[in-house]
Amino acid sequence: MDIDLNKALRKTIRSGKVLIGSNVSRDAVKNDGDTTVVLAANCPAPIKAEILDSNASIIEYPGMGIDLGIACGKPFNIAALTILDPGDSGIMAIFEPEETPETSETSDTLDTLELSEAVGAPAGIE
Repeated sequence: MDIDLNKALRKTIRSGKVLIGSNVSRDAVKNDGDTTVVLAANCPAPIKAEILDSNASIIEYPGMGIDLGIACGKPFNIAALTILDPGDSGIMAIFEPEETPETSETSDTLDTLELSEAVGAPAGIE
């Protein structure tokens, strides 16, 4: 599922519960490892390493801290934020595996092979 991360973050802040700040995020993953953390591309290396070593789910924001702040509707840099409750944002859909649609060509080939085997004709002859 392809979602707009900026819209999902803004909706999460409006309808859910988040903790903003790298130090607060670091403390949150220490105390409760089963959280989701959004990291900006320029999050300080020691904090990023500590959060990555925890059991937290990570969303790597592709922009810098100022971009993450703007996406969240805040007038300041955000290096990291912790999502405690996503609300009705649907941001957790990022972690759902994408469905790969089966191509009709593959299924047609399989149907043809099963049909030719059932009839007894050599493979490749329809």
